[in-house]
Amino acid sequence: MVTPEEIFQLSQKYSGYTAKNLSELVKTKSLSNQEENVVKLIKKMMLEAGFDDAWIDGLGNVIGKIGSGHKVIAIDGHVDTVDAGSLVNWNFDPFGGEIKDGYVLGRGTVDQKSGVASFITAGKIMKEIGLPKDLTVYFTGSILEEDCDGLCWKYIIEEEGIKPDCVII
Repeated sequence: MVTPEEIFQLSQKYSGYTAKNLSELVKTKSLSNQEENVVKLIKKMMLEAGFDDAWIDGLGNVIGKIGSGHKVIAIDGHVDTVDAGSLVNWNFDPFGGEIKDGYVLGRGTVDQKSGVASFITAGKIMKEIGLPKDLTVYFTGSILEEDCDGLCWKYIIEEEGIKPDCVII
């Protein structure tokens, strides 16, 4: 049985990995309805992290999966951002993904690309420590949240047929 301390140690071990992934996500501009490149990048990251499967659905959401049990958890983070506005209001490149003083700087780091980078690391850790046999975890990088909040999950439920027992956003 893996202890919470062991999981915490793994999260510390992979902190640089998480920051690097977040930096790459920030560098990949993804305004609402322009998420294709970041979705492809996230799918690649999921597969490199060892996810059992990863795909892009018909709407454009990226979905990763670990496990095959009957209890279903989904972890969601939207991947679109609003534009940066006037660049004179920024004291760094909003799409530079600079890592400075333990932080990743840029558009989307707080809303919500950091959650996506974190769930990629969480999936990597889950694959390393093992998942209970009765559990399936889906990781969704949802699109269009800034303009059409909820549309992505309507599609995931109705068209992909994914009906989680619980969703973590």
